[in-house]
Amino acid sequence: MNGFMRNKILIILLFSKLFGSNAFSQNTQQYDISIAGISIGEMTAEKKAVGEEIHYEIKSNVSFWFFGKINLDYLTQSVYKNKQLMRADVRSSTNKGDFQSTIRWNSSKYDIQASNYKFDQETTYDKPLYYSSVSFFFEEPLQVKEFIAESYGIISPIKKIKDYYEVEVNGNTNRYYFVDGKLDKAVMEFPVKNYVIKKK
Repeated sequence: MNGFMRNKILIILLFSKLFGSNAFSQNTQQYDISIAGISIGEMTAEKKAVGEEIHYEIKSNVSFWFFGKINLDYLTQSVYKNKQLMRADVRSSTNKGDFQSTIRWNSSKYDIQASNYKFDQETTYDKPLYYSSVSFFFEEPLQVKEFIAESYGIISPIKKIKDYYEVEVNGNTNRYYFVDGKLDKAVMEFPVKNYVIKKK
């Protein structure tokens, strides 16, 4: 084997290591966010393999009017291992205030600290969980009965109703619509204003 061919093979092997299965297993979805048919921002949902873990990231940036202009940056980062939720961090930053929630699996229970709009709680759950808010963006809950909302740290049932799935979190009802197993639209109820998330 001559030097040129040897170097070519080494380069191919190097790129295979750098941009191998983990990189190509990344899945990114783009969504528009609207209120009453008017676009107020965008959302990006990303899922990728990192070693033995699956990392989810949901981020959005919106701006709307509610007794004054509100700007909101929202970020959820959740990590699963062996299909179980291991940890989650939620941060929302607005010109009206900032909020943060964390979920941590500690051997036999979840430690949860949640802070959201007009909502705060610190609690624990002593059972493993396998579906959370971020999961809706990548997996239809065909056989799933419950999930945890990372931002509130609340476990809620998932109900199949006609052509959508319905969940209630802290008194707010959300509806998720799937097409061919992929999330197409979500209608979200929120204390400030209801909004719609629609796949681009």
